[in-house]
Amino acid sequence: MRNFTQGIVSAVGYSWRKIVRFVFFIGLICMIGCDRSVNKVYYDKSYNEISTIANDTKLPFCIVLVDSTQSLSQEYIAQFGQKQNLMTHKTIFCINDVNTPEGEWLLKWLCPVSLPLTCVFASRGDLIDLIPGTSIETFLYIDEAVKNSATTNFHWPNLFKKDKQSVLPLLNSLLAYRKFLDQGVYFSEDIDNVIDSLSYPYSCYLKLTGTLMEQDSVEARAVAKQLLALETPYVMELYKDEFVTAKTILNKDYKIENDAVIRVDQSTINLRDCKVGESTPVYVNVYNDGKELLVISKVHVSCSCLEQIDTRDQITVNPGQSAKLKFNFTPDIKGDVFRDIFIVSNGINMPILHINIIATVTC
Repeated sequence: MRNFTQGIVSAVGYSWRKIVRFVFFIGLICMIGCDRSVNKVYYDKSYNEISTIANDTKLPFCIVLVDSTQSLSQEYIAQFGQKQNLMTHKTIFCINDVNTPEGEWLLKWLCPVSLPLTCVFASRGDLIDLIPGTSIETFLYIDEAVKNSATTNFHWPNLFKKDKQSVLPLLNSLLAYRKFLDQGVYFSEDIDNVIDSLSYPYSCYLKLTGTLMEQDSVEARAVAKQLLALETPYVMELYKDEFVTAKTILNKDYKIENDAVIRVDQSTINLRDCKVGESTPVYVNVYNDGKELLVISKVHVSCSCLEQIDTRDQITVNPGQSAKLKFNFTPDIKGDVFRDIFIVSNGINMPILHINIIATVTC
């Protein structure tokens, strides 16, 4: 009997140890699985998709706005790759290129001065911080914002000329307003309060969308005029579709091809056998392929070695006509030299037209 009892105890003890090991093994698998689920980096996902993932996992998330064609954004992506395991420990990251539709919407909403820009959100989807740049401080403050789920003191330069703490609640209100519009709900008073403090093309366009939803043609025309009052070549490049919508509301016969349309012979000009200290003429023929007067309001050059000869306040080009812009290129270094010309106009197709100058300079 004693041997039998000992055998039972031994068997039970062995079974219990197996159960403990089994439970520990299952728990370890769950922990690893959870870690893997939060150590995710997504690319070009929509705000709604990332917000849903974050809400389900109760984790904060970051959407990083980058321009893959720019060196600073490439630097950010490289640094993020080195820090990825630390950065994504308890955070969901999504890197969005502004050249995609989702990236373009975020760009219109936030209207940043420079990229990259890290947007930190709470798990419920509220924007809690905007952190620019690629510096060491950038990543430290991202970590701080995520850990504390609060706005940091890291400076965010912006076009609104307001401090970050004042802008964030307004941007969150616009985000909430956009969500309501997606659900077919329109609150005119709420958006008016935001526009009073943050009047820029995107906030006005959201109000315009609401008035169109309510089929209030009188108010829609008023808002369209309000939106067009904000039109400049610099914002036209980003908000072209919004301005076109406003113009269509005010003029049912409006067609985009009837606007001023700018064109040049070539967007890249190659200069050969240039010499240091000697001037080489550069000519840019600008055509107006539209049906409205083309007005060139500004010409920017990237270096004092490029000098515009005709410096009138503005240059006009009649429909179907052209104008010749003249420059002198006087290099001060030898080798392969890269310079830029930016033509600012009311051309609907390209409000800021960029021309590359590639020069081979000998001594």
